[in-house]
Amino acid sequence: MKFTALREDLVNAVQIVQFSSDSKGMMPILSGVKVESSEGTLTFYTTDLESYTTTKSPANVEEEGVCVVNLKVFGDYLKDSNDEKVTVSVVGNEMVLEGENSLFKLFTMPPEDFPNSPDVNIPLIEELGVEEFIPAVLKISKAASKDEKRPTLLGILMEVERDGLNMVSTDSYRLAIKKIKGDFSGSEKGQLIIPSAAMVNLSRIVGKKEKVGVYRDENKGQVRFSAGDTDYMIRLIEGKFPKYGQFIPETMEGMVEVDKEELISAMKRVSLINSTIRLKVNEEGITLTSESREVGEGSEKISSSYSGEEINIAFNNRFLEDGITSIDGEKVVLAISEPLKPGIVREKEKEDFMYIIMPIRL
Repeated sequence: MKFTALREDLVNAVQIVQFSSDSKGMMPILSGVKVESSEGTLTFYTTDLESYTTTKSPANVEEEGVCVVNLKVFGDYLKDSNDEKVTVSVVGNEMVLEGENSLFKLFTMPPEDFPNSPDVNIPLIEELGVEEFIPAVLKISKAASKDEKRPTLLGILMEVERDGLNMVSTDSYRLAIKKIKGDFSGSEKGQLIIPSAAMVNLSRIVGKKEKVGVYRDENKGQVRFSAGDTDYMIRLIEGKFPKYGQFIPETMEGMVEVDKEELISAMKRVSLINSTIRLKVNEEGITLTSESREVGEGSEKISSSYSGEEINIAFNNRFLEDGITSIDGEKVVLAISEPLKPGIVREKEKEDFMYIIMPIRL
């Protein structure tokens, strides 16, 4: 193997595939990146056995070949190098990296020990717009659970329909729902539970790509996201996702409209006292309060648009802030009713995103 490539191209490739590398596992081969050179193209492969990433990068290939080298060391060298171009060759069990004034040799690992890329080629969604899909992923991932004792709640539910896509997550304290309609087409209906952490990595992997395709394997155990020259395969979570529809309130009595940034700012100050904040909502505005025996107490009042009887309700500040920061517009609508009934956070103009949060009993 021998090739010359722009350092910037190599850095970009490493940054894409890094999320599937397993640097702390028991199998040293999984800490590596497999690099394959052929016909003016480099292909990079990484896997942690739960996900698998491949991407391509241009290069001037003199000799075709394949090798596996430690991803972190290879990537750190490229990021810290000042060379515009890097010549890479494999001599014996060493990868030789040559710059204008530098020469490094990294030990390689047997390429035959590197796991093969899984076969995930059955179409689910074609031409899914990244501009809408990735922000939806970041919104929905906030409500996913971190408790490994409830594995299905660690994931994001993707409901594929013929005319759209529903994305849902919950940790049993809050529930986030996003509906996506667009020019894309669903090839078949189905439900997938995809690890939330992997979906967040996907948002970093796709970068500035405009479209992404979604595929599954024959056993419905893995899903592949394809964006340009990059493929990201993820092992699905087995099990049944909760029937989330039963947790959506049918009616809400109090609809409060408030400036998003003003509310977030007030919440941050009041939560310095306690993570539980109380909201008193009436026609005069919203009063946020918190108190702690060890710290003290705080109160702040902001203006809002509301007509109805006074409502008093309490929420976990971080959970509520996650919902409010997911709103795109300048105004946020809080739908609240009784102190022990769920509240809803949504946008003023749109109804395609809903964030439901359980209150705290005082």
